[in-house]
Amino acid sequence: MKIAVCDDDPFFLKLVSEELEQYYKSLDMCIEAFSSGTELIRAVEAQPFAYLCIFLDIEMPQISGFQTALQIHKVNPQIPVLLLTSHTECAMQGYEVQAFRFLGKPLERETLHRALKAVECRHVRRQRIAIWQDGREIYLPAAEILYIKSENVYLSIWVRGESPRYYLVRKKLREQAEELPEGVFFQVHRSYLVNLRQVRSYDGRQVWLTDGTKIPVSRKKKESFQEAMSRYLRELADG
Repeated sequence: MKIAVCDDDPFFLKLVSEELEQYYKSLDMCIEAFSSGTELIRAVEAQPFAYLCIFLDIEMPQISGFQTALQIHKVNPQIPVLLLTSHTECAMQGYEVQAFRFLGKPLERETLHRALKAVECRHVRRQRIAIWQDGREIYLPAAEILYIKSENVYLSIWVRGESPRYYLVRKKLREQAEELPEGVFFQVHRSYLVNLRQVRSYDGRQVWLTDGTKIPVSRKKKESFQEAMSRYLRELADG
């Protein structure tokens, strides 16, 4: 996955790129820097679905950030574009090009982190996982998964509002967990993985999901589950 930063100011470009690298500290996220809208458009055209989001300066020579955003959304309308400028009066025009967020310069670290959390929440809501079923590959929305139960060498993946209610796949729970959005799913028991988005309540022994299902929480997992749930709710609020 990639994040693009486009700004004609070399100092600001380097500053934001370094902040993003520090935030992710991961080889799985590649930060790409561009000094012009033309360069960025070419990169998006070459890889339309490679970018998690784009940080884009509004005031650039030759082609402005607004024009660049319009061209990018012609290639892939789903890419979140976060517009950057020191002139807040430009904010309204940002909505005309379907900007995901409008961020002022200088960019504060806390503001940047909140914006990234919002992008990540959006990405999770749109994310799907692939499973094989009846000789074909099915793409399940991760946000709609209620829970996953381990049954010997199989997993039953229970999905909200789907028919059938669950899908049976041959896989280990640990393997499936690695394919799910980080920070959204939590293993509450040796046999159960729950979607924190679908948790309605918790009584210290079990969780109630939004469809009324009760899932046991092991004694060893109580404290870490509460921490994970609190962290998820904070990040959701920040987004």
